[in-house]
Amino acid sequence: MKLLIITSATVCGGAEAYALTIAQAAVQAGWETHAAFPLAEATASLRQALTAHQVTYHPLAIAEPLSRGIRAMGDAFVRWWRTRSLLLTLKPDVVLINLPWADHCLGCILACGQLRLSAAVMFHLIPPEKIPLSRSRFYLYTWARQRGQQWLTNSAVNCRLLSELFEMPADDVQFIYNGIQLPALEGTPETRSALRQVVRQELGIPSHNRLLLTVGRLTPQKGYTDLLAIVPRLLAAHPDIRFVWAGAGEQQQELHDRLHEMAIDHAVSMLGHRSDLPRLLQAADLFVFPTRFEGHPFALLEAMAYGLPIVTTNASSIPEIMQHQVHGLLCPANDSDALFQTIGWALQHPHKMQCMAAKAQHQVKHFSQEQMLEQTLNMLQTLVFSTRGKYSNLIQQFSIK
Repeated sequence: MKLLIITSATVCGGAEAYALTIAQAAVQAGWETHAAFPLAEATASLRQALTAHQVTYHPLAIAEPLSRGIRAMGDAFVRWWRTRSLLLTLKPDVVLINLPWADHCLGCILACGQLRLSAAVMFHLIPPEKIPLSRSRFYLYTWARQRGQQWLTNSAVNCRLLSELFEMPADDVQFIYNGIQLPALEGTPETRSALRQVVRQELGIPSHNRLLLTVGRLTPQKGYTDLLAIVPRLLAAHPDIRFVWAGAGEQQQELHDRLHEMAIDHAVSMLGHRSDLPRLLQAADLFVFPTRFEGHPFALLEAMAYGLPIVTTNASSIPEIMQHQVHGLLCPANDSDALFQTIGWALQHPHKMQCMAAKAQHQVKHFSQEQMLEQTLNMLQTLVFSTRGKYSNLIQQFSIK
């Protein structure tokens, strides 16, 4: 089995972590595995990880430009041609198109549709506000989907949003929940306490301070500005708290400047991208995730797995993952006042939050990486077997002699 994974991303986030995980599992299953995405500085670590796991990387210039209308269709044509050339060279048995945003990769989807290749299109993130699609783009998506493609997403709510966006029956969309590798959490309470102190020393946070951790890309979607607005009020009510934000993104400079202007930068540590999230999770006292909308967030699942008390929003698929006042606290998205009240309650009731965290640690077992991989690889195999024979000869007519 030859698998090609395509993504348009020029940064590393949850969708890219998903692509790496699927690629690793495919290699372990004995599949010849390839990955194609734009060559960018921010994806260097992803390329290195893929190469280390015997995945062949192919530079593919399909980054999405900020264009609309006729120019956007011209850009899609260019990306179609580049993808088509790669497909004709590799001749994969199945393609997994990995979309970090709902309207990305039209050219790639069309190229697979034209060649009648077995293709699964994974929509990771679908905003609650409907994306404007021209009728021409809409018809192209529909045409490609009907040519041997399985469209899927990562939650029930995103399944509904996807079917509404493309005016397709919900039954035509499959969803497979994201999953994480559950940590062993080995070691004695003493060794875990020692790790907690080491990480805090590295961050310059005294042991008597309570650490509120947020993990996510620094983008409007993640709701950092909603949290920023209430940091002064939280510090006034709870002088012993400190904030740690792990992530990089387009808002990094803006947030840094606002922290300085508000004279609260001493209480907020912006760490940028981190590869040691388990250490941070074990050093923190509360996980704060003020997201405005999500696919199926890996960061939240990891916080649950490490038994960290959680305050988050009720955005998108989060109520499918955890229940309010059972596994943690949920508040309305885009509501700083509600976020302030919810964090304040959590800080005042640490024992109750720990009880919820213990239940969340049990709940997260329903979202294991093992289950996600089994379902995804089975889906890809089924897709190949269902289309093989129907269109096996069609790609030959497009082959370059």
